[in-house]
Amino acid sequence: MILEANGISKSFASGQKTIEVLENININIRKGEIVAIMGVSGSGKSTLLHILGLLNKPDKGNVIFLGNPIDFSNESLLAKIRNKHIGFVFQFYSLIGELTVEENIILPSIITGLKPNREKIDYIMNLVGLSHDKKNRFPMTLSGGELQRVALARALINNPDIVIADEPTANLDKASSIDIVNNMENINSQTGQTFIIATHNGDVAMRCHRTLYLSGGKLGEKT
Repeated sequence: MILEANGISKSFASGQKTIEVLENININIRKGEIVAIMGVSGSGKSTLLHILGLLNKPDKGNVIFLGNPIDFSNESLLAKIRNKHIGFVFQFYSLIGELTVEENIILPSIITGLKPNREKIDYIMNLVGLSHDKKNRFPMTLSGGELQRVALARALINNPDIVIADEPTANLDKASSIDIVNNMENINSQTGQTFIIATHNGDVAMRCHRTLYLSGGKLGEKT
């Protein structure tokens, strides 16, 4: 397994109440899988992804990544693991408006002290369907579909072991949504890239290898 989570629970305080968002979640992700996590808004999909992506600490349970138990108390180590081994794609793109497309894409590499060569940048842009004339454009000049392709390219630039995508098509029209899912499928077939995709879109989930359902804090798999 590339990623395992065992007995994951997470709650949040809301006024005088404690809301149990995740309760005893177990999940195993195999290398090369595209796994969808479905659930209505507020079901805890983002919370689960943040734990699997080592952004948030669970209240209970443990995460094993690449065969190694994760120590959530070591933030410096977590940051290194995230930057080198995990790519993130967010619903609202999370691009830096003052940077060009190319600068946004290579930012994770710069953080790790590496600058991809021209061939690597061109390869990644081709992989996600970004034309090279977009390199020097700024995010504000791009469409929603183009912004998400930039975000996907940024997630892939460090050759991560896994890409975690949180509602990557939620802000896109139908045509752009299809393009993004096609890109992920093509990347998976070409590189064997592992994806975990949180979505409420059944059409997106149908394109994945497996679909897990999150409801009432519990996670189940469609059989």
